[in-house]
Amino acid sequence: MKSRFKDFINKNNLLDNCKSLLLGVSGGPDSLAMLNLFCNLSKELNIEIAAAHLDHNFRKESAAEADFVEKFVEKKGIKLFRKSENLPVIIKKENISAEAAARKIRFDFFRNIIEKYNYDGLALAHHRDDQAETILLNLFRGTGLKGLSGIQAKVVIQKLNVIHPMLSFSKKEILNYCQKHKLEPCFDSSNEQSIYSRNIIRNEIFPIVENKINDKAREVISRNSKIIAAEDEFLEKLTIQKYKEIFKEKNDDRIIIDFDKLKKINQVLQRRLYRLIYNKLNDNLDDLYFDHILEIEKLISNQQTGRGIDIASGIRVEISYSNLIFFKKNNRQNNTVFQPKEIEIEETIKINEIYSIYSNILRKKEFSFNENPRQAAFDFDKLKSPLKIRSRNPGDMLVPLGMSGHKKVKDILIDEKVPKNLRKNVPIITDADDNIIWLAPYRISDDYKITEKTNKVLILKLKYN
Repeated sequence: MKSRFKDFINKNNLLDNCKSLLLGVSGGPDSLAMLNLFCNLSKELNIEIAAAHLDHNFRKESAAEADFVEKFVEKKGIKLFRKSENLPVIIKKENISAEAAARKIRFDFFRNIIEKYNYDGLALAHHRDDQAETILLNLFRGTGLKGLSGIQAKVVIQKLNVIHPMLSFSKKEILNYCQKHKLEPCFDSSNEQSIYSRNIIRNEIFPIVENKINDKAREVISRNSKIIAAEDEFLEKLTIQKYKEIFKEKNDDRIIIDFDKLKKINQVLQRRLYRLIYNKLNDNLDDLYFDHILEIEKLISNQQTGRGIDIASGIRVEISYSNLIFFKKNNRQNNTVFQPKEIEIEETIKINEIYSIYSNILRKKEFSFNENPRQAAFDFDKLKSPLKIRSRNPGDMLVPLGMSGHKKVKDILIDEKVPKNLRKNVPIITDADDNIIWLAPYRISDDYKITEKTNKVLILKLKYN
């Protein structure tokens, strides 16, 4: 097993540009076997290793397992990083699945260690049986080719260089290795209970398949994953190329793509683009299922600006004219409240974390109308300065362009399908007397429109930060 372990590492170039490696060690058979193999090969591989153990406090025996790992690592003479987190509390607070919560705190833990102590990578002990279970689980979830390609030997996860050096071994081989080397690992009792999807696949589905259909089902599924992975890699390159073509703007919690260009792309690549964007915002594909992809497709088939849907992990998708916007809902809502501000001509004013506004004045003969909804033009001489920006107040109304009577701002936003929770964040531009001249970017006031008598034109441009 030692030689196969080394061959797998070398064949897949797992330790290229890697001089120091952090090992995730739970204390179970898989991670203990991996730790023991690395300890025996560290000099030969010219690699410095350390171990990291996170106690999730999800089971009553977890503290004792953490103590076991500490003693085991101490005997090996390597450094251990140990931490305790209350996973049940995090699940309730973040309102996410147990699997997603565990993954999040685990990778946050690993990342903090790697960044602080400058480790080159992270090693996790997923094996061939894990591979088969993951692929089947992803098949049921509807994750596409990406999910069916399974666990990769070398991959970047949440900006961490991660290797899986145990993928060529079955669970049976690992247990035999532990027994032969008297490692005496801990066993997670919850793995025997069919209360999680993965456990049902492991304990109920695979035994039937191996008994009735193919006793090497896990091996076959793992082998096929390599074929699928190669095809997925090819399609991923095409997807990245298309993403670059439709990309417009991005920050930490928002990505904007060209809606019109997206609609011209083949559906296969569209669906991959949704996953790519979700992954960029969420740092993983946790909790994103095919049902969410179908919801996005339903949204874009409607094509109405202002419409939006919530998908997974607090991410929302909205149509805004020629834009399709993906954003982290909580961050966006928390950061969009703004205080009233004055507009200074030919200055860019930051309204909030989403919008800024720029203004300038042109002579009538220099002006031409623009269909961009985020740009508005007014008869400057009709305006009483200074102009101001504020959020919506109860009872706000204006005379929309082309109409003779007033209409409530609330009704305009409802007509535009602006979600109720986002209406307070729509910028309202007023004159010095608080008369609304622009409900940005939806309606301008007919009272300040450009006419034949206009001499100077005020241009206001709403921009995404």
